[in-house]
Amino acid sequence: MSHITLTAKAVSRSVDCRTLLPQALQGKTVAEITAMKLAANLSVADVFEVSVDTASEAPAVTFKNTTSVHQYIGFGMTSGQINVTGDAGDFLGAQLQNGVLICKGNVGARAGDRMRRGMLLIEGNVGDYCASDMMAGTLGVLGTTGAYLGYGMKRGTLLLANTPAAQATWIDCGFHTLPFLNILYKSFKRLDSRFAQVSSQRVQRWMGDMGGLGKAEILVIQP
Repeated sequence: MSHITLTAKAVSRSVDCRTLLPQALQGKTVAEITAMKLAANLSVADVFEVSVDTASEAPAVTFKNTTSVHQYIGFGMTSGQINVTGDAGDFLGAQLQNGVLICKGNVGARAGDRMRRGMLLIEGNVGDYCASDMMAGTLGVLGTTGAYLGYGMKRGTLLLANTPAAQATWIDCGFHTLPFLNILYKSFKRLDSRFAQVSSQRVQRWMGDMGGLGKAEILVIQP
């Protein structure tokens, strides 16, 4: 298995990262990865320094020094793990199908859009329309959330450290102690993330989006 590290170069234009996935980069050499074409007539070599560790136990990609111009990171990922040590732009983890994506910085709009499965963990703040049209999976945010949280969300779990703005199509189901959260928290323990420190089983639970299927939940962690 390979662990690929992509260290961002200074750029001022948007960078579409949707093809830089663990399943797509496995088995490729540094030369092969740097030669890959991205959108807008860019190549990987134009925007990233690349290194490959072939001794990794699991397929993974780490993005370093990224900013809000780096968009579509983890789009459609089906396996492995992506780590983002900086910020990320719009559509982080959109259409995620499986695997784990961790971002230690802030994120733009529509994180987890149409997410189908897997785990997306954001340690910073997130922009508008987070989890829009999400179908399943787990999306966690330790920072603040923007407007229209969970818009059109069908199923899945949003785990939040901060209470979001009230949403007209979400129903407040009150405060609960949910022991099953320990199972989720145990899966966090193996990750290099601040989520590994989360332990409270006490949450405020919201159900929605009642403008649609209404089988999704928002869990706001309580002290």
